[in-house]
Amino acid sequence: MHFLIELIPTIIVLGVLIFIHEFGHFLACRMTQVKVEKFSIGFGPEIFAWQGGETRYVISAIPFGGFVKPQGESQSELTEPAVPRKGDYLASPLWARIFIVVAGAGMNYLLAFVLFASIFMIGKPTLSTTIGDFVDGYPAKVSGLQKGDKVIAVNGASVLNWIDLTEKILDNESSVLVLDVTRKGASQQITISPKIEQGKDAFGDVKKLNRIGIMPSNEYIFEKYGFIKSIQNGWEALWQTTWMTYKALWRLVTGRLSLKTLSGPIGIVVITGKAAELGFVYVLQLTALISATLAIFNLLPFPALDGGHLLFLTIEAIIRRPVSLKIQERLTQAGFLLLMVLMVVVMYNDLVNLQVFEKIKHTFVR
Repeated sequence: MHFLIELIPTIIVLGVLIFIHEFGHFLACRMTQVKVEKFSIGFGPEIFAWQGGETRYVISAIPFGGFVKPQGESQSELTEPAVPRKGDYLASPLWARIFIVVAGAGMNYLLAFVLFASIFMIGKPTLSTTIGDFVDGYPAKVSGLQKGDKVIAVNGASVLNWIDLTEKILDNESSVLVLDVTRKGASQQITISPKIEQGKDAFGDVKKLNRIGIMPSNEYIFEKYGFIKSIQNGWEALWQTTWMTYKALWRLVTGRLSLKTLSGPIGIVVITGKAAELGFVYVLQLTALISATLAIFNLLPFPALDGGHLLFLTIEAIIRRPVSLKIQERLTQAGFLLLMVLMVVVMYNDLVNLQVFEKIKHTFVR
């Protein structure tokens, strides 16, 4: 029953992302004067449908996907004589077909940017830099720091929240840390020699990490920015998400990151449900992350994805003739089969990974 409750926000989030993606393809078709035969949100049996001009709009039973069907998309669909007519996808110039293919991912990427920027404008609660406790065996406990101290800078660099503070400590390259703190309205400096340990980052790389052994309090601050700063922060968040996603994909391809780290539909349902429990702003954050990741993944040069179609069009631009339809169909079928295998793998991961709830906790609890 709890899983079904978590499924509702997942359907809403994925429904929005799918609609935005397919609307990108639809809008690009309209802009290039390609007729659209069908615009479907979901797959399988039709729940609701209506005819609007030449386009049939459909909501189907299985919400995990959707498609836009342009007129004259393949040679087999052309009427006699088998020559593309005005309004057919195949009758469009190469640039227009490329535009139609990339427009879906482009809209997802744009949505991610808008959501990231909106989060900074709306504001969200985050842990302050106030120290709540110490960890035994680490230098902070005997450094002169006290519970309730608020850290305002590390080695002269100001810190905004607990995440910012943690990152500056972990990434410190000097042998000492100078913490500027406020205590009962008074300012003072505390010098600490961090304990250097080996740990693994999110990609499994072993790194030397500085640790001083401080824990956050339960004090939260509300971070909110003006329009210009929110735009800047939104772009930085999108760029960081893009870089991290490509880095993870490359490590998967090279075998440096295990497939066991991937999460599938079940994991998304659980994580989205937990985000909904935490609040609307966390749902926006998760939606932005998924939207950006969807855009990046969808443009990979892999048959059965938009990136596969883009690859065929790029080859066409180079050799000045379309790639053989038989080759396209066979590669697309093979790509689809591999995607189904990958889907089985990630669903298996979701079912057997007993640490999924810990991952959720570390993702959302700040």
